[in-house]
This record gives sequence, structure tokens and C-alpha cells, in this order.
Amino acid sequence: MASVRIIQRKDKSRADGTAPLYVRITARRRSRYVSTGIYVEPRHFNEARQEVRRSHPLSDAYNARLADLRLEAERAALEADAPEAVKDALQGRAGSLTRYFERFIEGLEQAGQYWERKKYLTTLRKLRACLGDEIDFADLDREALRRFEVYLRDRVGNRPNTRRKEFVRLRRVVRQAVKDGVIPPERDALAYFDLPKGERPVRRKLALEEVRALEAADLEPGSWAALARDAYLLAFYAGGMRVSDVCNLRRRHVERDGDTLRIRYRQLKTGNPVSMPLPPPARRIVEHYLDDDGRVTRPDPDAYVMPLLRDRDTGDGVRLRRAIGAVNVMLNRGIKEAARVAGLERPETISMHTARHSFADYARSRTGDLYAVSRALGHSSLQVTQAYLKSFDEQAVDNLARELWSE
Repeated sequence: MASVRIIQRKDKSRADGTAPLYVRITARRRSRYVSTGIYVEPRHFNEARQEVRRSHPLSDAYNARLADLRLEAERAALEADAPEAVKDALQGRAGSLTRYFERFIEGLEQAGQYWERKKYLTTLRKLRACLGDEIDFADLDREALRRFEVYLRDRVGNRPNTRRKEFVRLRRVVRQAVKDGVIPPERDALAYFDLPKGERPVRRKLALEEVRALEAADLEPGSWAALARDAYLLAFYAGGMRVSDVCNLRRRHVERDGDTLRIRYRQLKTGNPVSMPLPPPARRIVEHYLDDDGRVTRPDPDAYVMPLLRDRDTGDGVRLRRAIGAVNVMLNRGIKEAARVAGLERPETISMHTARHSFADYARSRTGDLYAVSRALGHSSLQVTQAYLKSFDEQAVDNLARELWSE
């Protein structure tokens, strides 16, 4: 029988000093390795016990995952005496779609694509709720796909765009399985399945007058409504920042040159660099959280500009994004309350992300420079920006007609 052991590959260490843990399968003097998706510093790994030391904040979760993988590998080793066969069983090549899906998600985590990881976890959870915990590739036929679409529509209540996105993610996983040689192309049922049709999203945006009404709203200092209002205004005036980047904005991202304040950062979602000079309204917000001479109250360059996250929230990418998600819920509640106080119409439709919509539409309508708008938003291409602004095109046509034909 093949032997199974959890090891740390220090030869694959990252720049931050962490190294990956692997399941090593050995038989017939040959070894094969399967990534666990877990990275820890060598001091946190107990080689003798093949587990993460309790000094690591995620030791319980990591060790549970390692125990599951090791048990799964040992079960596979009972039926195969070649390390390649055990590795294939772990990676889903024995026919298990759910196993392969899990490995795909772990690959996203290893690549640092934490937002994508969360989305694919949701897709897998829905797929299991509809078709069962253990799904083989052979089970994913046209009838199963129809059942999944009905489940998303009737049981979960997903809108057309969400249903389509779930199928797009599932299709990506299955196509990757074909590329990896896990299943033959003719086993890809999605190749002959019409994905659910989406619908044009209705994006809420604020006019500049509404943004200024938010600025003028009389809010209790230190309340979530006041904090959300500041975060919203910073996001709007600083080029349509995502709420994740507002939360993660640190002192080292802020540069002062005389009276000019500039922020330079990499977007958490895409990794794209952004450099943006701050107009007076945004500068006032940032300076509100800085000392008069431009230094953060705490001199640490990694200190957050806005008091939205805590240092302990940043232990790893997953924890950081979970913390941002929790903060975003509170900010969305706060901005709705701020909108009510400001007397804005339909305050229940306003969220933190509408600051990004509002900036994009205002910048395009004011300048007409789609390239500059795209760069400010940190989009990878003009096509992404065009798709982003497409939902505002009807209003642009209405405005054009009024300007052309009004007397």
C-alpha cells in the first residue's frame, strides 16, 4: 500500500516566509505530491506530528483540513498501489466532480484570488444542495443542469444575472477538467446546454447634487452613518474606489506634496495599480483622520487611514476579506441612514458600491474621456468600462434628446 504523509515544501517558500503543505504519496520508490492549499511559516509546522502548531491562529481549521486530506488519501491508497492513482483520486480524476471542484477552489486560494474563491464556494454549496453532497462528472447531464437552473430560480430565488453567473462558474470548472484530462470533451454537458439568459442590471447612481447633499447632512459624529458617509464620499471623489480599497487604505498609500494629496495603491480585487490626486472634498476627509502635518495619529505606515479594520483582521487574505465583508454590511446600513437624513430619494437603494457607479457615470458625462475613466476605476480594458457603463446608456440618450430638441 502507498504511504501517505503531510510535508512542508520549503523549496516553494513565498516572499512572506510561508511555505506550502503537501500530501506526499509514496509507493514503488516513487512519490507524488498534492497541494493542500495551506501556507504557514516553518516555525508553525510540526513535522513529527504532521500538523500545524497551536501557535498559529488558524491551527484548528488547518489541522481539520489536513486530517481530512490524509484520511482521504489513505482510503484511496487501499485501492491503489501506485502514487499516481492516489493523486488522481484526491484531485477528482476518479470521476468526482465535487472533489475536483474543491481542488479548483484551493487553486484560487493559492493564487490569492480570494474574492473568486468565495464565489466558487457559493456555487459549489448551491450545486450540492440541489444534486447531493457527492456528485460525479457522469451525474452532470442535461437533466441535472435543468434541475440546477430551476433550483436557483425557484428555491434560492436568484435573479437571472445571478443564475447565469453560477452556470458560468460551473462551466469554467468543467472546462478546466477537460483541459486537465480529467474527463473527455464529450462528457462536458455544458458544451451543449444553453446558459440562463441575463438581464441588463439597473444600477443606482447619485447625481453630484445628491452627493453634496450627503456631505451637508447633519450626522452624529462617530456614528456608523457618519463613518459610512465619509467612506462613501472618499470612494466617490477618489475615483470610484471599491469599499475593499477604502477599508484597506493605509498611511503609506497617501503621499503629500505641498497642498496636494495623492493616493497610490493596488486594488485588492484585481491587483491593478491606481494613482489618484485627491480633490478638496476627498482631501478634507483623509486629513480628518490624519494629524495637521499629514502624519497618521499612529506613526506606523501600515496604519489604516479610516478606522474600519483592525490589525488582527489582516492575518491572511481570507480573514481580511471576511472582515471587509462584515464592515461592508455595517457601512451599507450606515449609508442608507445617512441618505435618509440627507433627504435623498429611495435611500434604501443606495449602497457603498453606488459611489463607484456614481463616479463612473459623472466622470464620463462630464469629460467624455472613457480611457481616463477606465484608468481611474482600475479596469483591465476599455471593454470592461463600456460594459460597466452600459446600464446608464438609456439616460445618456434621454439627456441627449432633451439637449437637442428643447427650446
